[in-house]
Amino acid sequence: MPTYHEIMTTDLATLTTAADRWDGMAKEFGKRETDYKRDVHGITPGPPSPSTWTGLSADAAGKRFDVTLHEFQNAQTEAKAIASLLRDAHAQFTNLRGQLKSEREAAVKAGIRVSDRGVVAYDEERAAASESGSAMHDPGSRAEVHRAVASWQGRIDKAVRAVGDADTGVEIALGAAVFDSHLTDGTGNGFNARAKGDIEQYEADVAKESARKLANGERLTPHQLAELQRSFRDNSRDPEFSRTVLDSLGPSGTIRLTNNLGDLAHVTDPRHAADYNSLETGLANSLATATKNPHSKWYKNWRAEMREAGVARYETDFQAARLDKVHGYQSLVTLMQHGDGYGRDFLEDLGDDMIKAEKKNPEIWDLKGEYSEKRNGWFANDPVDGVLGIMSHEPAMAAHYLNDDDRMKYLMHDRDWKIALHTNETPKATVYTPSLDTDTRAGFAAALQAGATGLDPSDPNAKYVDHSADNNKVFKSSLKYLAEEGDKFPPSLREPMAKILVNHGDTVHAAAGAIDMNEAPLEQDQLYEVVKQVSKDQDSYATLNSGINHAIVADIHGPNQKHPEDSLTHAGRTVGFLEQARSNAAGDPKVAEFKHKWVVDQAIGYLPVAGDEVQSGVDFVTERWLADEQKKLDDKTAEDNVADYTKRNRQLMALSGEWHKVHGSHGGSAIAAQEAIDEAAYAAASNEAGALQGRRRNDPPNADRATDPGFTFRDCTVRLQFPASRNPEIHLRHARSPESHRATTES
Repeated sequence: MPTYHEIMTTDLATLTTAADRWDGMAKEFGKRETDYKRDVHGITPGPPSPSTWTGLSADAAGKRFDVTLHEFQNAQTEAKAIASLLRDAHAQFTNLRGQLKSEREAAVKAGIRVSDRGVVAYDEERAAASESGSAMHDPGSRAEVHRAVASWQGRIDKAVRAVGDADTGVEIALGAAVFDSHLTDGTGNGFNARAKGDIEQYEADVAKESARKLANGERLTPHQLAELQRSFRDNSRDPEFSRTVLDSLGPSGTIRLTNNLGDLAHVTDPRHAADYNSLETGLANSLATATKNPHSKWYKNWRAEMREAGVARYETDFQAARLDKVHGYQSLVTLMQHGDGYGRDFLEDLGDDMIKAEKKNPEIWDLKGEYSEKRNGWFANDPVDGVLGIMSHEPAMAAHYLNDDDRMKYLMHDRDWKIALHTNETPKATVYTPSLDTDTRAGFAAALQAGATGLDPSDPNAKYVDHSADNNKVFKSSLKYLAEEGDKFPPSLREPMAKILVNHGDTVHAAAGAIDMNEAPLEQDQLYEVVKQVSKDQDSYATLNSGINHAIVADIHGPNQKHPEDSLTHAGRTVGFLEQARSNAAGDPKVAEFKHKWVVDQAIGYLPVAGDEVQSGVDFVTERWLADEQKKLDDKTAEDNVADYTKRNRQLMALSGEWHKVHGSHGGSAIAAQEAIDEAAYAAASNEAGALQGRRRNDPPNADRATDPGFTFRDCTVRLQFPASRNPEIHLRHARSPESHRATTES
């Protein structure tokens, strides 16, 4: 394999120079062919005449002359092919060296030094010259530097290996191009009439033979295994290579191959699991490349054949221990989880085809036992969930797929997610009962999160992006269908929905804090039910509340507010809304300590970037809210749900303080702000306690309660304008009846 130094210093122009000379050689052979045809081959037997060479010797010579003429022609084919291969090599090496140079330049910009041998080190001199000095003096920074150096070394080494892989491919192609593959042409070992000018075609020829052996259950030698790995690394993004390999296998052979690779990695030869996983990655990436064009004849044929192979059953060593068989689609998605770069049409077609198959046979994916965690989770026993998980890595793709209401309704309401067969022993027989797998809906949850937020849930560095129309549609659709689930809300969707809600925090705050439901950007009853169900899980509850604090504080800091007191009222109402939903959630979290920090940190990427002032306010309000939460757990008091807003006193006071800091100049004292947010929170809690279950959008606010003889002012919406009265006799929250309401207001 070429070294870093050789790659960076080799004059690649010699390849094109050599290619030109091989083209020149082909032209010379063409001239010799013309001469030979005229001067030698032309005297072979023809119609009888005095000048015609006839007899046995003439017949023998004629056959030899034909062979020689073909050799001149074959020599031209071979020379042209070699010229093409050399130009192909030049293009590949130039591109790959450019990638290596780009990695080096990026490393240098990051403060990393790369030697002329490709060895990476921290640039101490450059760091010492900076204002911060050398990071190597700080133990924490030193560890970070070591990680950075290792990471950059890996990137440089990977780029070098890519050149080495390409170099080996060129070697294979040149060796095959000069080999006379036509053994019956009369030459024994002459020029190659079948020489090809595409490096990837030669690599595909070698790869498909090895792949076929593995698919048929044969073992490869270590050299063959390594060469197949290299070939996939080098060519899995090449369409011609990918289609050639997959054509040689067909859909059924591809499934058998991935089954055998899975067995080798997890059952018969786990010591070399990394090698077999590498082959699965290469095969999966080839599948992604080959299926990019959904309009091609190749794609249509492949999909049609996969519809049959996908529902067929296959024996594997892994499932044999359970006396079970797998369906082809399960194996296919298992393979696909190793790759990336799939086209949207391919994933959507595959998802729809599998849903069609399970509608026809609802028990098609049922397998004995669970397939989750480290030991068995590698196998995609639920291929529909698996392909949704693959979509989640491309948020726009997930959003497009889930925008279809029929799909969303099916996945939310109609689909049977119980595919793990659990054993129940009876005196007469063993009974298998369908149950949820431990990681049920993991892929759907990820796709839902990606589709609604525009972020890949698996990306730890993902940052907030503006929502597309598709993102907003998926968000509202998820609220609709999950609210309809009520207490059947899937527990595995609580945390993803919490992140979705905080990602749409401004919209959630506007809806939760709205007084007139007709003006709310979301259906309040749907939002309330989803918030209630999310709040049943402590971590989800922490994620939701910390994120909404961000939206509340950002609203308080919003520019150009004509009525700044509205942001305070909305803040109080949102707090009351959230608290009442939490109180109505079964299973209020009760632990000795409210462990929140890591959960809150997880949600940071889903929040819009805030300025320093807003972030400071968010941090303070969240700290106060957490103190309220811990106090709930410490006190363990049983209060009336309607008054649960009082448990949030620290949070409310922090919000009022933040509001007064920003808007105090508009009039109104700090105490007035405290009273206003307190009243708004209480009013919202009162509303949610009895309103949302019976009231829907377009109903007049409080319409069905204003004429109720049992109506109490506690169910009214309270809105205070500044400056607020501090008359101790006016305590609106304590009014209990229409009579007391009139008496209080008249006074």
